Amino acid sequence: MRKTLLIFIILIGFLSSNLFAQHYNENKLSYDYQQYSPQYGDSYNPVVSGVCSFVVPGLGQMVSGELLRGLLFTGSYAGCFGLWYYGYNQHFDGNHWGVAALMFGGAVGMIGIDLWSVVDAVKVAKVNSMYNRNNYRRSSINIEMSPYVDQIAINNQLSTPLGMTVRVKF
Repeated sequence: MRKTLLIFIILIGFLSSNLFAQHYNENKLSYDYQQYSPQYGDSYNPVVSGVCSFVVPGLGQMVSGELLRGLLFTGSYAGCFGLWYYGYNQHFDGNHWGVAALMFGGAVGMIGIDLWSVVDAVKVAKVNSMYNRNNYRRSSINIEMSPYVDQIAINNQLSTPLGMTVRVKF
């Protein structure tokens, strides 16, 4: 079951992002997540990323195009879970404080990484959406077509030419 879940997380990460896609660490220097306002057609939804990271820490980063960042959160969470699980399975042979410290440290680590992952996933989704929005706006070609109807006088006769007007913006 655990292997299947790990393979599923990695598969979603590879399908939803590219290893060489934009990088949050570069994008956050140019875009402030607090200036984000949702628009129709945004590439990443901060709510979806936050919920995904709450369910599986790091999944929201993967969905937002940051595979390696997401894998780091998932690995950190798995390490804290390993500490907690190791402490949970230790026999109480006189060293109660060490076992309790492992369990407590692992549990606090899991909770902390989960919350940090949710906040980070929302920030990553906002910044990467702003980057994509601006990048698509700069590199797009806008073509507007409209009908053309006018009346002109040629040799004292009214003529109505019909046509199409095309305006191309780069």
